[in-house]
Amino acid sequence: MSEAFEPRLGVGVCTLDEEEALPRLCARILGADDPADRADVAVVADGGSTDRTVDIARDRGAIVLATGRGRGLQLAEAGQRLLDERADVLLFLHADCVPRLGALRALREAFVDPSVEAAAMRQLIEGEGRAYRWIEGAANARARRGMVYGDSGLAVRAEIYRAVGGFRRVPLFEDVDLSKRLRRRGTRIPVLEDAVLAISSRRWEDEGVLRCTARNWILRGLFECGVPPAALARLYRARSGRGTT
Repeated sequence: MSEAFEPRLGVGVCTLDEEEALPRLCARILGADDPADRADVAVVADGGSTDRTVDIARDRGAIVLATGRGRGLQLAEAGQRLLDERADVLLFLHADCVPRLGALRALREAFVDPSVEAAAMRQLIEGEGRAYRWIEGAANARARRGMVYGDSGLAVRAEIYRAVGGFRRVPLFEDVDLSKRLRRRGTRIPVLEDAVLAISSRRWEDEGVLRCTARNWILRGLFECGVPPAALARLYRARSGRGTT
């Protein structure tokens, strides 16, 4: 790694009742033996958990922010705190998305190159079956086109994040909105093949693969047609429990 510049890596996570998933993520991003393969600072923006999520995050060394509910709001608050903590690179994750060993090192090394303004991680769903392979393949292909959803581990250089205005406090499709502004700016978002992000299959298992995928496609189509995110959020039919912010 370059001696001239070793980027300070900050990780922002949005949570709501994530006591089951969060310990694994915190152990990975804050407890890795290799200093280059862990975060320098982690911020957990919590949307009002009633379980042990907040205690777990604090006990494992994360900065915890109590915010309103909604991923756009939560990630905007996390991003601002990471900027205040002087992170050079901001990586945003969902609580059930865990970087594989070596992934954060690969991400950090990519941003040593000053021409790299943003990057995504390669998605790998922790589930057996052709449907999961198809979903992760489609997600990785979409990310290569510059449209990075929240479960593909979007990382952005701090000055670029500031330049495009960061996450907007919208209740749905905050990731699509930010990706679009990055693309309009001309920011290329490569998918880093060595930075693998393991994705829990729990949401597909809980809702059903076809139902979950079809719902997301329909909502994204409505968003592209100009339906306001607030209206789409009311149509969102995911679980009302863990992980639904």
